[in-house]
Amino acid sequence: MSLKKKIFFGVIALAVIFLLVFFGTKTLTGPKAYTVSKTNFESRITVKGEIQGKDAVVIEFPEDMKHRDLRIREFQIKDLIKEGSLVKKGDWVATLDVDNIKQQIEYNNDELERRLAEFNDAKIDTAIELNSMREQMKELNYELEYRELDLEQSKYESPAYQRKIQVAYNKTIRQIDKRRRDYVMRAMSLAVRTKRSEDRYNYYVMRDSLLKKALEAAEIVAPRDGMVMYARTRHGRKIRIGDNVSQWNPAIATLPDMSVMISETYVEEIHITKLNIGDSVEITVDALPQKVFKGAVYKIANIGQELPGYESNVFNVLIELKDSDPELKPAMTSNNNIIINSIPDVYTIPRECLFTENGNDFVFMKKDGEIIKQPVKAGLDNDKEVIIDSGLVEDDKVLYSPPPEYEKNISVYRIRVNDI
Repeated sequence: MSLKKKIFFGVIALAVIFLLVFFGTKTLTGPKAYTVSKTNFESRITVKGEIQGKDAVVIEFPEDMKHRDLRIREFQIKDLIKEGSLVKKGDWVATLDVDNIKQQIEYNNDELERRLAEFNDAKIDTAIELNSMREQMKELNYELEYRELDLEQSKYESPAYQRKIQVAYNKTIRQIDKRRRDYVMRAMSLAVRTKRSEDRYNYYVMRDSLLKKALEAAEIVAPRDGMVMYARTRHGRKIRIGDNVSQWNPAIATLPDMSVMISETYVEEIHITKLNIGDSVEITVDALPQKVFKGAVYKIANIGQELPGYESNVFNVLIELKDSDPELKPAMTSNNNIIINSIPDVYTIPRECLFTENGNDFVFMKKDGEIIKQPVKAGLDNDKEVIIDSGLVEDDKVLYSPPPEYEKNISVYRIRVNDI
């Protein structure tokens, strides 16, 4: 055979092989199949979370700023340390805006001067008026002495004159008694007035002290060593410069204890009834993709809340990590796979192997060289697989996708009809 013929036939052989490999594989091997076997089925809920310390010291709105007599209900955060900063006890953490305090100090100083003047005036007026009343009582006492002399001498006079002197004497005594009662009552009245003026003055003295303490408390420091993590607002957002804090929303930051760590997450109300305390959780962290941590649900909120990014109410869920790792840091994003069902030794197939027609579930099964449309009864499922309660047995092979001819002519398949 000539060289040209050998080359010609060689090229044809290579072409045939190429066609068989790239275009005939599907025909030769058929659709991809899954072999049925017993597995341990797990149903999961996957939610995003954030790594935190289980216990933490909360850096709160200062107590010296909570007093109602300050007349300031909330303060704006003027400056804030960078989140994740390591601090020592006494180190600066945040500064609150004190413009309102300074305005109140100016107003209070004006009131303090006015109330002091009123208090001094009240004391002077009291002293003057009571002194005048005492002088009047002295004059009456002198007059009583004269009346006593007249009464003594009247015994030599007529009975009518004696009666007249006696009446004058008794009148003077009554006047003295009345002046004494008036003095006591007026002294009590003036004492109350003076005390009120003193109380008003002391109130502004006390308020001046409160305002000055609040001015000092505006510089917030760390109560102990730790890493600063921002607190969250009632809407779930981390606090930031410009936000307001008050005694009703006091948290500014936390110093978490990282010896025991948790993942804080939120679960939508449609799923929350499926969760129970103690449910196992597999946790991965975006920053540590090669590591998987074990955990368990240890707290589920009783009341839902509205948060941005969710269509329905969500419930706060805390997951305690059973593993520790020095690379775990607060505020790392976690993926929490909460296992809500775990059923051992059941037949499962991938979700893509299950089909539904007219409300009936079925699979395409390879058997004895044929592809059979096999009815099945499906049970619980998750995002990857589904339990088959009946219709399949060990080592059955089911297709991942319908055969190409299924869409063209369903009758080409022999259908096995079983009572399931």
